[in-house]
Amino acid sequence: MSSFFDIFAPLSGVMAIFKLGFVPKDSEFYELTSEQYQRYYATAAGADEHLDEKLYMILPEDSQKYAELASEYVFVLTEKDVILIKKAEELIEEYCKKSRKKFNNFEEKLYYCASVMPEVISEGTKYERLKKIDFPKNQNKTKMKKANTRKRAEKAKSPDSKKQN
Repeated sequence: MSSFFDIFAPLSGVMAIFKLGFVPKDSEFYELTSEQYQRYYATAAGADEHLDEKLYMILPEDSQKYAELASEYVFVLTEKDVILIKKAEELIEEYCKKSRKKFNNFEEKLYYCASVMPEVISEGTKYERLKKIDFPKNQNKTKMKKANTRKRAEKAKSPDSKKQN
Protein backbone atom coordinates (compact mmCIF):
# COMPACT_ATOMS: atom_id res chain seq x y z
CA MET A 1 0.00 0.00 0.00
CA SER A 2 1.39 3.39 -0.92
CA SER A 3 1.32 6.42 1.30
CA PHE A 4 0.03 9.89 0.55
CA PHE A 5 3.61 11.09 0.08
CA ASP A 6 4.35 8.46 -2.60
CA ILE A 7 2.31 10.62 -4.98
CA PHE A 8 4.95 13.33 -4.68
CA ALA A 9 7.97 11.01 -4.85
CA PRO A 10 8.59 11.48 -8.61
CA LEU A 11 8.92 15.22 -8.00
CA SER A 12 12.16 14.61 -6.11
CA GLY A 13 13.35 12.78 -9.22
CA VAL A 14 12.33 15.77 -11.36
CA MET A 15 14.31 18.03 -9.02
CA ALA A 16 17.36 15.79 -9.49
CA ILE A 17 16.97 15.94 -13.27
CA PHE A 18 16.76 19.74 -13.12
CA LYS A 19 20.00 19.80 -11.11
CA LEU A 20 21.73 17.42 -13.49
CA GLY A 21 20.33 18.93 -16.67
CA PHE A 22 19.90 15.48 -18.22
CA VAL A 23 18.55 12.02 -17.52
CA PRO A 24 21.36 9.52 -16.95
CA LYS A 25 21.22 6.32 -18.98
CA ASP A 26 21.31 3.00 -17.13
CA SER A 27 24.93 2.58 -18.19
CA GLU A 28 25.86 5.82 -16.39
CA PHE A 29 24.92 4.58 -12.91
CA TYR A 30 27.83 2.91 -11.15
CA GLU A 31 27.60 1.18 -7.81
CA LEU A 32 30.07 2.56 -5.29
CA THR A 33 33.23 0.58 -4.67
CA SER A 34 33.85 -0.83 -1.20
CA GLU A 35 36.25 2.07 -0.46
CA GLN A 36 33.63 4.58 -1.61
CA TYR A 37 30.99 2.93 0.58
CA GLN A 38 33.35 3.26 3.56
CA ARG A 39 34.03 6.92 2.82
CA TYR A 40 30.34 7.59 2.30
CA TYR A 41 29.35 6.01 5.61
CA ALA A 42 32.17 7.82 7.41
CA THR A 43 31.44 11.30 6.06
CA ALA A 44 27.89 11.63 4.73
CA ALA A 45 25.22 12.97 7.05
CA GLY A 46 22.45 10.42 7.46
CA ALA A 47 24.52 7.74 5.70
CA ASP A 48 23.54 5.18 8.33
CA GLU A 49 19.98 5.37 6.95
CA HIS A 50 21.21 3.62 3.79
CA LEU A 51 23.13 0.72 5.35
CA ASP A 52 21.01 -1.91 3.60
CA GLU A 53 20.77 -0.18 0.23
CA LYS A 54 22.94 -0.22 -2.86
CA LEU A 55 24.41 3.17 -3.59
CA TYR A 56 25.25 4.58 -7.00
CA MET A 57 27.11 7.51 -8.46
CA ILE A 58 26.55 9.00 -11.89
CA LEU A 59 29.39 8.96 -14.39
CA PRO A 60 28.08 10.53 -17.61
CA GLU A 61 29.47 9.14 -20.86
CA ASP A 62 29.47 12.64 -22.37
CA SER A 63 32.75 14.24 -21.28
CA GLN A 64 31.26 17.74 -21.11
CA LYS A 65 28.41 16.56 -18.87
CA TYR A 66 30.95 14.72 -16.73
CA ALA A 67 33.10 17.86 -16.37
CA GLU A 68 30.06 19.96 -15.41
CA LEU A 69 28.78 17.36 -12.97
CA ALA A 70 32.15 16.68 -11.36
CA SER A 71 32.83 20.39 -10.86
CA GLU A 72 29.62 21.01 -8.93
CA TYR A 73 28.18 17.84 -7.44
CA VAL A 74 28.92 14.37 -6.30
CA PHE A 75 25.62 12.56 -6.60
CA VAL A 76 25.23 9.48 -4.46
CA LEU A 77 21.92 7.84 -5.15
CA THR A 78 20.06 4.93 -3.63
CA GLU A 79 18.25 2.35 -5.75
CA LYS A 80 15.02 4.13 -4.91
CA ASP A 81 16.50 7.42 -6.19
CA VAL A 82 17.44 5.78 -9.49
CA ILE A 83 13.87 4.51 -9.88
CA LEU A 84 12.49 7.96 -9.05
CA ILE A 85 14.67 9.55 -11.75
CA LYS A 86 13.26 7.12 -14.30
CA LYS A 87 9.70 7.86 -13.17
CA ALA A 88 10.50 11.57 -13.29
CA GLU A 89 11.62 11.25 -16.90
CA GLU A 90 8.24 9.68 -17.70
CA LEU A 91 6.50 12.56 -15.91
CA ILE A 92 8.49 15.16 -17.88
CA GLU A 93 7.69 13.39 -21.15
CA GLU A 94 4.00 13.28 -20.20
CA TYR A 95 3.93 17.03 -19.48
CA CYS A 96 5.58 17.74 -22.82
CA LYS A 97 3.28 15.41 -24.75
CA LYS A 98 0.18 17.00 -23.22
CA SER A 99 1.45 20.45 -24.19
CA ARG A 100 1.37 19.50 -27.89
CA LYS A 101 4.45 21.65 -28.39
CA LYS A 102 7.43 20.65 -30.49
CA PHE A 103 10.72 20.33 -28.61
CA ASN A 104 14.06 20.12 -30.37
CA ASN A 105 15.91 18.58 -27.43
CA PHE A 106 15.55 17.49 -23.83
CA GLU A 107 16.80 20.82 -22.49
CA GLU A 108 13.85 22.59 -24.13
CA LYS A 109 11.57 20.09 -22.41
CA LEU A 110 13.18 20.94 -19.07
CA TYR A 111 12.71 24.68 -19.63
CA TYR A 112 9.08 24.07 -20.55
CA CYS A 113 8.44 21.86 -17.50
CA ALA A 114 10.08 24.42 -15.25
CA SER A 115 7.61 26.98 -16.57
CA VAL A 116 4.52 24.88 -15.77
CA MET A 117 5.55 23.00 -12.61
CA PRO A 118 5.67 24.56 -9.15
CA GLU A 119 8.66 26.91 -8.90
CA VAL A 120 10.21 25.06 -5.97
CA ILE A 121 11.00 22.08 -8.23
CA SER A 122 13.45 23.99 -10.43
CA GLU A 123 14.63 26.42 -7.75
CA GLY A 124 18.39 26.89 -7.67
CA THR A 125 18.93 25.36 -11.12
CA LYS A 126 19.53 26.94 -14.51
CA TYR A 127 15.89 26.09 -15.34
CA GLU A 128 14.57 28.22 -12.50
CA ARG A 129 11.74 30.39 -13.73
CA LEU A 130 12.15 34.10 -14.17
CA LYS A 131 9.69 36.27 -12.31
CA LYS A 132 6.40 36.38 -14.12
CA ILE A 133 5.97 39.35 -16.38
CA ASP A 134 2.54 40.94 -16.49
CA PHE A 135 1.38 41.46 -20.04
CA PRO A 136 -1.56 43.73 -20.88
CA LYS A 137 -4.78 41.83 -21.40
CA ASN A 138 -5.70 41.08 -24.98
CA GLN A 139 -7.73 44.13 -25.97
CA ASN A 140 -9.56 42.32 -28.79
CA LYS A 141 -10.92 39.64 -26.47
CA THR A 142 -12.11 42.31 -24.03
CA LYS A 143 -13.89 44.20 -26.83
CA MET A 144 -15.52 40.99 -28.07
CA LYS A 145 -16.80 40.15 -24.59
CA LYS A 146 -18.25 43.65 -24.20
CA ALA A 147 -19.91 43.43 -27.63
CA ASN A 148 -21.44 40.02 -26.84
CA THR A 149 -22.71 41.29 -23.49
CA ARG A 150 -24.21 44.33 -25.20
CA LYS A 151 -25.94 42.12 -27.82
CA ARG A 152 -27.43 39.88 -25.13
CA ALA A 153 -28.70 42.93 -23.23
CA GLU A 154 -30.26 44.41 -26.38
CA LYS A 155 -31.87 41.09 -27.28
CA ALA A 156 -33.33 40.79 -23.78
CA LYS A 157 -34.89 44.28 -24.10
CA SER A 158 -36.34 43.73 -27.58
CA PRO A 159 -40.12 43.23 -27.84
CA ASP A 160 -39.63 39.93 -29.73
CA SER A 161 -37.83 38.32 -26.83
CA LYS A 162 -40.66 39.28 -24.42
CA LYS A 163 -43.23 37.56 -26.69
CA GLN A 164 -41.25 34.29 -26.53
CA ASN A 165 -41.21 34.28 -22.72
